[in-house]
Amino acid sequence: MIIRSELKKYQFFFKKEVKNANKTFAYSVIWFFIIKKEDKIGIGECNPLLEKLTNLNFYEKELLFISRKINAIKKIEIDYYRSYISYSSILFGLEQAFLYLKKKFPILYDSKFTNGKIGLPINSLIWYSSIKNIKKTKHEIENKIFQGFTFIKMKISSNFFQNQYLYLLLKTIQNKYPYVKISMDANGSFKRKEDILSCTNKFCDINIIHSVEQPIQSGNWKEISSICKVSKIPIALDEELIGINNLKMKKRLLDTIKPQYIVLKPSVCGGLYGCKEWILEANKREIGWWISSSLDSHIGINALAQWTLKMEQKHKNSRGVHGLNIGYFYNDFFSPLYIKKGFIWSNPLYKWNIKNLF
Repeated sequence: MIIRSELKKYQFFFKKEVKNANKTFAYSVIWFFIIKKEDKIGIGECNPLLEKLTNLNFYEKELLFISRKINAIKKIEIDYYRSYISYSSILFGLEQAFLYLKKKFPILYDSKFTNGKIGLPINSLIWYSSIKNIKKTKHEIENKIFQGFTFIKMKISSNFFQNQYLYLLLKTIQNKYPYVKISMDANGSFKRKEDILSCTNKFCDINIIHSVEQPIQSGNWKEISSICKVSKIPIALDEELIGINNLKMKKRLLDTIKPQYIVLKPSVCGGLYGCKEWILEANKREIGWWISSSLDSHIGINALAQWTLKMEQKHKNSRGVHGLNIGYFYNDFFSPLYIKKGFIWSNPLYKWNIKNLF
């Protein structure tokens, strides 16, 4: 059996400033596994944008090492390589490539999604850089609603959440669009437990607010546990999950913090395998979950959408709306993926244009 692995490296530039409460992103460096087995091709996206990295050279060296291992071992089962992988996004990329080899790119699993018959509900996203003032924020929210989104995620800072005019704005949105849900992603920007609880107490009568994601920095289990217990708005853990890849530690975190929701990003949460572990443990504790991307290209989103639908069908407690947007990059690949009225779809009549990968 002839198996050959190689890597392709790309720099993707964002169409507009992408900024959360902590960091601004101008571009993303992404590697792709290209694994060939006879007449089949597996492609896997390794996107380290949200990994805790100090040096991309170490990351690239590990990628090259794994690629050489594949060429030497000539196996296409992930368990042969798991012990050599220290980055979630590399594991996720390899999982994608191997799964594609079992079918044929771009099909990960046969489904109504790949046949173009159903779409996957997703949230829209308002970046921190778009939140300049209340008037502009109102325009942004209404623009997303007019596009057909009924679930909107807002990147906020602690200062913006404490702005009295935000309360009045969301009251107005609730009165005008009571069917809309809004998630507030703080990216750990609150320094004190008292500040976030003050905000959730103030905003609790605005029932279009679905949850607050990661209000304080990760690692403060005692503080976030207390917040989850008394907050009048549900709390979702995001960055808190990063680096927790041991099953025993996952159980301990969920039992200690008892969040209402968890946000799962395969590129930083131990790949597809690691996220499935989180889902199973969350379901045992009746904790809700949803899948989110890490600003992936169309290739990564294609795999995520198919896998997410499979998880939806097999497991309970999903929020039902996921964070799998596309269209961030100027130089992304042309694909059959598109967004319409708050859903991501795949048109089987369109063909991928990934010639540059070969």
